[in-house]
Amino acid sequence: MLLTEAACALPWADTLRAVIAGGADCIQVREKSLGDRDLLARIRAAIEIARPAGAAVVVNDRADLALAAGADGVHVGQGDLPPGEVRRLAGDRLVVGASTHSLDEAREAVAAGAHMCGVGAMFASPTKPDVAPSGPAYLRAFLAAFPHVPHLAIGGIDAARAAELAALGCRGVAIGAAACAARDPAAAVHAIRAALDRSASVAPAPAP
Repeated sequence: MLLTEAACALPWADTLRAVIAGGADCIQVREKSLGDRDLLARIRAAIEIARPAGAAVVVNDRADLALAAGADGVHVGQGDLPPGEVRRLAGDRLVVGASTHSLDEAREAVAAGAHMCGVGAMFASPTKPDVAPSGPAYLRAFLAAFPHVPHLAIGGIDAARAAELAALGCRGVAIGAAACAARDPAAAVHAIRAALDRSASVAPAPAP
C-alpha cells in the first residue's frame, strides 16, 4: 500500500494501522513534499507501527533514507537512482523494487538487480495522473517474459480490477487512493485481498 498523508481521509497513522488490519503486508512511504528530516522521522514512525504487526516498510525513491531509517526496502522510478546503483549502495540490506511501464524497462530493471517490478500503470490513477496506462496487456506480457520475477501491478486498482488482474495471473497489487481515501481503509484492503485470493485460485499458474 502506498501511504501518502495528503491522500488519506483519516490521519496517516490511523490509515496505516487500518490497512495492516485489513491485510496489507507491505507499506510504501511515499511523501514527496517532506524534507529529509521530516521524511526520516515519518519512515521511522511507520516502521514502529508496521513492523510489530508483521508488515514490511519500503521507501519511495530514497535509498539513503531507507538505509538510515532501517527500512526493509526502497522502490525507485525511472527517473530515480537505478536499481544497480541502489544495490551497490545498499548491498543486501534493502529489497529493491523498480517501476516499469514496458518490457524494455522491465528487462533493464531485472538485469540491474531489481528484486521486484512494479507493473503499470494498469488503469488511470489519481496518484500519477500524468502516467498513461499500459493496461492489462502489459501485465500479460510481463508475466510471460518474467514468470518468476516478483511483481506488483499498480494504477487505479480496486477490488473488481484486482480480480480481473488476478485472473490473468497477477499475484500482487499496489494500491494508493483505493485505501488512503477510503473512510474504512481496512475494509477496502480486505476486499482487494479477497478478490485476489478468489481469482488466483482459478488463474493459470506461471510457466515453469
